[in-house]
Amino acid sequence: MKCNIKVLSPIHIGSGEKYTASEYVKSKAKTNKGNISNIIKRMDVSSYFSSLDENKKDDLLRDLSNPNFNLGNFDSRISNSYVKYKAIDKTKKEIYPSQEIAEAIKTLNELYIPGSSIKGAIKTAILFNELDGRLISKISKNILSDNDSVIKKNYGRFMKDIFASNKAPTLAQWDIMKFLQVSDTNTIKSPTIYDVATVMASFKWGDNEFYSKNKRTHEPILIYLETISRGNKLSFEIRNHYDYDIFKRLGLDDKKHLIDIKNIKRYIFNFSKSLIRNEIEFSEDYEIDYLNKFYLNLEKQNSIDNPVLRVGGGSGFLATTVGLKIKDNDERIFERIRKGTRGKTYDYSFPKSRKITQDGEMPLGWIQLSFGEV
Repeated sequence: MKCNIKVLSPIHIGSGEKYTASEYVKSKAKTNKGNISNIIKRMDVSSYFSSLDENKKDDLLRDLSNPNFNLGNFDSRISNSYVKYKAIDKTKKEIYPSQEIAEAIKTLNELYIPGSSIKGAIKTAILFNELDGRLISKISKNILSDNDSVIKKNYGRFMKDIFASNKAPTLAQWDIMKFLQVSDTNTIKSPTIYDVATVMASFKWGDNEFYSKNKRTHEPILIYLETISRGNKLSFEIRNHYDYDIFKRLGLDDKKHLIDIKNIKRYIFNFSKSLIRNEIEFSEDYEIDYLNKFYLNLEKQNSIDNPVLRVGGGSGFLATTVGLKIKDNDERIFERIRKGTRGKTYDYSFPKSRKITQDGEMPLGWIQLSFGEV
């Protein structure tokens, strides 16, 4: 099936690379609506360096040792022929030359969502739906150690029981998820850069606070991310390779429902429904109005035919684990997992922080899916 994606909030899936003003030049450009937008031009510094004469090369090498080096100040007329790609700058705070921007994953300098990221989110949704009181009790008895850390070997066996055949020596060999293929999405040309703060739960009525290390100014700690911005539309293909004879031989016939596309839509809907409801309660408890407004609207958009799903950086503990299902079924086991994961005790809801864009005050990573025949 072909699956269309509508991006509901900025998505960041990192490449693992970061860059500073030594690799970009700030500029402005006219939008399709005739407005002026701030942009940055990411440069091919290696090619640019090769084009310089020897004296200029020496100057550039010397200046690059300065953490506050700005390529645009070094050469205000650097040719556009060295531009790798252009990014829309939606940051509310000025990006200083030494501040790093986390690069988004790309192919040929264009952004996409890897199929592995989508498939990983789907697998978590499947697991969330499969968990019941019996399996949660099994987690408590067999997977959590006396000090509440996860026993990896036992966790592997637990996952094997859900996703693999009893005949399989290991989970990796006969995992039902191998028969579900999810392609990478198509690409978009330009990333949008946001400055992202971490909003913290606070018991001050009608107030909330941002994570900050500066006790005098209370300026929030910001991270700068390349993202696929809200409103973009992408697509990918999802395929279920069911073969009766192969499944029978591998002992997977009783697992086939896990990768049925109709079931997957329902799994995603149910998982996201619980996540959204939890975020609504969190935003109400701590009077974070903009988060509450976002999630109330998202709740209306989520449906079985067009479910919403969270992917990428900033998704958080609850969106990437089945912790919420455990919390809803047994608070004591969830508390053990929380202690084993974070180790600290506090009175706030866990997790007590959320990553939010400064522009638009949006949480990261929400998309909406719509399925159709290829």
